Parts: sequence; C-alpha cells; structure tokens
Amino acid sequence: MLLSLIGYLFCLALGVWGFVTTGQLLASGAIISTLDNLFLALFAALMGVTCFGYLAWRFYPALASGGAAPAFALPEDPPYTDAHLPLFNKIWIGLLVLTAIEVVLAYVQIAGLLVMLAILLLLSVIKAGMIMSTFMHLQFDNKLLALIVVIPAIACILIMCGYFFPDGFRLVDLRP
Repeated sequence: MLLSLIGYLFCLALGVWGFVTTGQLLASGAIISTLDNLFLALFAALMGVTCFGYLAWRFYPALASGGAAPAFALPEDPPYTDAHLPLFNKIWIGLLVLTAIEVVLAYVQIAGLLVMLAILLLLSVIKAGMIMSTFMHLQFDNKLLALIVVIPAIACILIMCGYFFPDGFRLVDLRP
C-alpha cells in the first residue's frame, strides 16, 4: 500500500514537473530559441500528459463506481495455458522470419539509405508490437491504457528522430 502511494505521488510529481517546465519555457519565450529547448518542452509536455493520463486511468473507475472494484481488475485465471503454445510458436517463428529479413536487408542494400532505415524501423516496430502484445500480455489490457502509452511514445520517437537525424546526415557527409 505504501509503495503504491509513493509510486502515485512520484507520477504526480513528474506530471507537475512536465507541465511547469513547459509553462516556464512558453512564458519566457525561450521555447523556440534553440532546438534543445523545443525538445525539452515537448518531452516535458508529453511526460505531464502521460503521468496525468495514467493517474486518471487508474483512479477514474474507482471514483465512478463509488469505490467498488475497478473495471480493470486482473482475472483469476492466467491468460495463457498450454493451449496457447501453438500461438507462442507462431509468434516465435514470425519473429525469427522478421529478424532474418532485417539481417538480409542490412547486408544487401536494395534501396537508398533512407528507404532502408524506414524499412528496418518498420520491421522493428512490428516485432516490438508482437512481443509486447503476446509475451507482455498487453493484448488483455484496457484500450485506453494503450492510447495513453502509445500516443506519447510515438510522439517522443518522432521528436527524437527530428532531433537526431540532422546529426546523422552530417556524419554521412563527414562534415564537422
């Protein structure tokens, strides 16, 4: 109980930090002065949205139902039994095939650098989705939780790509 309370307070503190930092950068007008400030503001805003979204997801069902058991209580039976072994084998074979495709594409460049990176990133995202949904049991979670996690994660990935790709192109051209 105490650890849960500490975790909720930590999440609340991170959310407050995210919104306060974003607000300070917006108020000072320094948000567009450098790329670092823009990245920090976007990251802090995403941190705030994610933390407060999680807290709302965690406490809203209990508040709406008058303190009754939340709608996302864990089932009594485990989600997987021995009957699911064929599914695990199919997922494992699919991951093996996707990894083999990635290795072949890394050695045999069939297109330009950007196309190859896009293909490899797409295959990696597909593999990560297969692993998370099956082996981390996320396919049984609430869809709202998936939105709370996936949307900020995608936004953070896009921000990081925009932040690091210019340096990658500079390194390809061997410029200082």
